[in-house]
Amino acid sequence: MKLVPLAFESFGVRSMCTYVETDQKILIDPGTSIAPKRFKLPPSTEEIITLKQSRYQIAKYGGLADIITISHYHHDHFTPFEENRFLESSHDSALGIYNGKKIFLKDPNNHINKNQEKRARKLLSDLQKIPCEIEFSDGKDFQIGDTQLKFSPALAHGKENSPLGYVVAVSILYKNEKLMHASDIQGPISDKALKYVLREDPDILILSGPPLYLLRYALSKEDYEKSKEHLKHLSDNIPKIILDHHLLRTKRGLKLINELNENNNLISASQFCGEEPLLLESQRKKLHLK
Repeated sequence: MKLVPLAFESFGVRSMCTYVETDQKILIDPGTSIAPKRFKLPPSTEEIITLKQSRYQIAKYGGLADIITISHYHHDHFTPFEENRFLESSHDSALGIYNGKKIFLKDPNNHINKNQEKRARKLLSDLQKIPCEIEFSDGKDFQIGDTQLKFSPALAHGKENSPLGYVVAVSILYKNEKLMHASDIQGPISDKALKYVLREDPDILILSGPPLYLLRYALSKEDYEKSKEHLKHLSDNIPKIILDHHLLRTKRGLKLINELNENNNLISASQFCGEEPLLLESQRKKLHLK
């Protein structure tokens, strides 16, 4: 199984986009974005350049892929067809990503909030205009060649009953190796999400950590401690964990990885690729002073 992290916070953008190659070519969560405001500041030039580079990488690997999976409908997890505020147009890249592919989507009819439902309907409308095969994936298994794709039931986007809605994790099993991509479960905070990940028992887990930059705002101290406890439990049971996304919107996220890394199996996506983390969003103040 070949694993290529393409766009993550440790690469300077908001994303969890990952390419996986077995006897199939699979692109997971093909979206990337940057915060429109952080520290009351717009994106820096460096962030916009990095966003464009990540969009290019996703379009490139989207062209290679046979299969696309989308865990939910936040813009850092899928590429819409409409114009993007930081690019001239995302239409060409969206068309290249989805055209002729088998696409596994989070069910837009169940366990979904209003904003995501609206985006899902627009994406479905655009996809119906091009040749592609669409499956709603929640809680389903698929065998494609020698590769098994297993999708979770809807899991909370963070804590249970979060206003942010739900996501679907995907497990990829190939030749007795299992990779699990669990976007936006934030640690996880939810006990149900933790139990699901442990039942799946992956060899490699790609995971969103808790949003430390929202601590005491959208993330309570209680939920943060629960997330840490769950992360420790996962670290004790899973051989390798790529821990990134929300966690690394602040440099404190790297400190948490080091704090919990007693088993030497927690790593950011950039470190998995042999690169130092590039946390551009957390440096926005400094970048605007250059």
